[in-house]
Amino acid sequence: PPRVCRPPLALGAQPREQMGTRLSRASDDSGSPTATQNQKQDIFYSRKHLADPDAPPLPVGFAMGEMAPGVLRWLRRCKIFAAPEAHLPTLGFTKCIDYPHLPGHVYYEGYFHALHGEDGGDRHIASMNPRTGCDMQKPAAPRELRAFIEGMRRANTPRLVKALSDVAKAEPGNRLVVKVRRLIEEGRVFADLAVQIHAGQAVERADIGWHTDGPNSILHTALSIAGARALHSRRHADADPSTMEGEFVEPMSPGDVYVSSPAAFAHGVSYGQAYRWSKRTIAVQARFLFDGATEAYGFVEPDEMGDWAGLMRALSSSLAGSPLELPDMSTVLGVMAELERKEGAAIQPPPVTTHAGSTPAAALRKKPAVVTSSS
Repeated sequence: PPRVCRPPLALGAQPREQMGTRLSRASDDSGSPTATQNQKQDIFYSRKHLADPDAPPLPVGFAMGEMAPGVLRWLRRCKIFAAPEAHLPTLGFTKCIDYPHLPGHVYYEGYFHALHGEDGGDRHIASMNPRTGCDMQKPAAPRELRAFIEGMRRANTPRLVKALSDVAKAEPGNRLVVKVRRLIEEGRVFADLAVQIHAGQAVERADIGWHTDGPNSILHTALSIAGARALHSRRHADADPSTMEGEFVEPMSPGDVYVSSPAAFAHGVSYGQAYRWSKRTIAVQARFLFDGATEAYGFVEPDEMGDWAGLMRALSSSLAGSPLELPDMSTVLGVMAELERKEGAAIQPPPVTTHAGSTPAAALRKKPAVVTSSS
């Protein structure tokens, strides 16, 4: 049976942890830096991308934190999170069918970028559609969401760059480490956003579509905005080659944020039942932003398979070495002000409504625009 790494908080149980500590849930609505937040740092192991099948599994870092309640409420003001179902296609969302055996499940996905600086701005960027693998013109995410992502980058990337630089010095021939460091330094980390909205019939453990992400998720963060979901992963608990692979479960609550490397382990997601639109699950998957499909598909060359060990050693030591830092309210407002000065006056989103839009059941009577499977 799967091992639950972080049981629901109502159970009062403590999660499995190898490193780090669990702190109390944040109670300061201001989101001040002194507010305590749930924290978890861990290292597990995976046999994906091993150049030598007899070698020990690769370390994979996993860091989790929780937004302050005030920051979460502020993010929920974004039109893409507050919109009724009928308005989603006008905001760039496509209705998808990943679970054809679950006719009551409703799933929308939309794609945005979160670049900041000279390459960013409130404009479209040529990039890869992470679902189809084809090139597309990707619009900018709402400023609130871009401000939060930029705050995360500023707080966490210095130590990631240092860890990668240390490995690059120790392994001068490791090209994969150098390429990942370059993407981080150019602000491309967490800049390719997929906003996922799930409602209707639950997706249980038996329904999960297991997969391993592409190279754009070598370093990946996921934000839980609303609803109930859980990350399921297949991994090894330690570096002993004789340790059997197990299934682990990380329940995700609104405000939870994790950073890991799902390009290095098999995983899938389950979703709770939500027949009322107000109970829908909303999550943001933030990956490396590539210029296009050509760069993404050719990012890891065949002769660089041996570089994965050094890359995962650097990333895992950085993620597990100190708590994940999430931006407080003053930080995101400061970045928001930068964006407004550069792009013009802010456009105020509509207020959040709890019962807006058609119900998933009504949506099921409509013909979906696209039927495809997730990668």
